[in-house]
Formats: sequence, C-alpha cells, structure tokens
Amino acid sequence: MLKKFLYLILVPFFISSCSYFQNQTNKKNTIHEVDTLVDFTSVDAFPLFPNCTEIPSREKQQICFQMEMSQHIYASLKKHQLNALELVNDTVLVKLKVNAEGKTTLSNVEISEDTKNKFPQFDSILRVSISHIPILKPAIKRDMPVTTQFVLPIILKN
Repeated sequence: MLKKFLYLILVPFFISSCSYFQNQTNKKNTIHEVDTLVDFTSVDAFPLFPNCTEIPSREKQQICFQMEMSQHIYASLKKHQLNALELVNDTVLVKLKVNAEGKTTLSNVEISEDTKNKFPQFDSILRVSISHIPILKPAIKRDMPVTTQFVLPIILKN
C-alpha cells in the first residue's frame, strides 16, 4: 500500500518536473538578442529637400542636400549688400541643425574677429536666411527621424 501511495505522489512530480525544464529551455530559445551598439556619428538617410527625395543613391542624395543648402544660403546672402572697404578672404563655418521634424536652425557661427568687424550684420543676415529654409525631410536612423548637425563652410571673398 505504501508503494502505491509513493507512486501516486512521485509519478506526477516527475512528470511535472520534466515539463518544467522543457518550458525553461523553450523560453531561453525565444529570447532575441538586441543590437545595443548604435553608431551615433552616421545616419541611414540624410535630411532631404523635396526635390532630392527622388534620387536613389545615398551618396547622391547627400550631394543634392549639400548643394541645395549652399544655393539657398548663397542666394539669400546675395540679396544683401555685403560691402567691405578692405580685402576680405575668409571662411566662415556655419553649424546647422535639422531636427526630427525637419526644421533647420542655426547652432553656431565660427567667424574671425576681423571679418566680424567688417560685416557686423552677417550673423543676423544668416539667421534670417536659415529661417526661410523650407521644412526638410529629416534624417533617418533605424527607421526613426533624428536630429542631425552639420557644418557648412561659407567662403567670403571680394
């Protein structure tokens, strides 16, 4: 009788314990590794002006973006008369930011003191010019729109 009682208690225990271990191994197999290393220095797609979206190549899209941005800022600067009595030969580094909504803002302007004295209104003209840039398609990283920052050199010569 005692043997039957032990069998009734031990057999269900062994059966349930075997299925317990089987479920544990299945759970381990279903866990997926997540790639946590993200390169924050590059994007999958650059911010784009509306007429650059049809270009299939990533490199050509970047070139199109740079050309459109340069043309827009140079056209805006041409509207203003930047006259200097002295010789000017300088490069101004303009740091621009395109946020995740596609709005372009001016982050910083690196300009020499000499050029700043010759063109004191240059910063404000540049800010107005950048505020008139149309809304862009933002940069994409892992299928999500992200904020990007880049430097645009502006060469001033007379």
